Amino acid sequence: MLKGRTNRLARGVAAVAALAVAAGLTVTVGPADRAAAAAKMPVDVRVASYNVTNVSLDKAQGEFRPWRERRDAVVANILGEGVDVVGVQELNPSRVYKSRLVAGKTQFQDLLKGLNSHGGWYALTNSKSYNCKKARTQYKCVKVDRGSSHSDRIYYNKRTLSMVSQGAYQYRAQRSGTSPAHLGWAVLSSLATGSQFLFVTTHLEPKDESVRAAQWDELIAKVNSLRGTLPVVVTGDFNTHKMSSLGARFIPAMKANGYGDVLNQQPYVTKIDQPRARNVVNGWISSVNKLQRDVRDFSYWNEQFRAGNSIDWIFASNELPVVEYKTVVNYDPSSWKLTGVIPSNHNMVRATLTLP
Repeated sequence: MLKGRTNRLARGVAAVAALAVAAGLTVTVGPADRAAAAAKMPVDVRVASYNVTNVSLDKAQGEFRPWRERRDAVVANILGEGVDVVGVQELNPSRVYKSRLVAGKTQFQDLLKGLNSHGGWYALTNSKSYNCKKARTQYKCVKVDRGSSHSDRIYYNKRTLSMVSQGAYQYRAQRSGTSPAHLGWAVLSSLATGSQFLFVTTHLEPKDESVRAAQWDELIAKVNSLRGTLPVVVTGDFNTHKMSSLGARFIPAMKANGYGDVLNQQPYVTKIDQPRARNVVNGWISSVNKLQRDVRDFSYWNEQFRAGNSIDWIFASNELPVVEYKTVVNYDPSSWKLTGVIPSNHNMVRATLTLP
């Protein structure tokens, strides 16, 4: 799509030059002119959210396979969707699990190596494990802001995007006895047009609803403090579906703050009467598969006009056009069964957005 727009731009520049020559004028069209014209054009960007299941939870039981067996399926989903930027949750930042990995010293490094060894051109917005003076370990940690978001990481495609800035935020609200929850953020720029946007990913508290609600309030406040005039994309595992009281509170709150759900889901309603995405693929499938191989166990398979009850979300600035939404699931439509190794107990969700 971008290539088509670029070709139309070139033809337009050539036409203007030809008219000027016919009128007896001298016109020089250089790289700066073409870049300036391209910068005024919209550009599509593919964003995604993916909870890949922490390597610390590894076991070989039923459909739950160890990370070493799942990694390539995770890589295939990200590369197969041509994702420009993806927020990934449950990537263990510790080196303790190195023996369970394929190549990297941490799970988030291992995924990066997997992506790029299979033809990708991805980079991490932050490669530090912990916000400690010795960033590789939490042992006797002397607190230093390294911009690390612990188990939540952002990967971007270096062929389509560049990073302007990045950071992380540790929520004040935390459930005691657990690893601290964070959000990670980055300002990214389109290489084609220079358009910038704020991308955020997070994983909210799964068990304590009051803590989760407090974290979500903090997320909204933090995003509002970061965004300035930039378009916003917020992704993550919110551990909340639309059929819950927390969903009824925060789905409208996100939209009221300027960045609504890319599907335009409404609390307690499974059918989307005014869809935001122009095209929806597998939207009837929920983002959590519970490691069940039969897709009918986590979807509205017999009422595919409904939206699945997902806990993984993509929110984007209300003014951004949504070209497509997809729940990424590989299944055989004749048997309704997932094919190959199940990558995670979550399905990746992906959206294509148009930046101004």
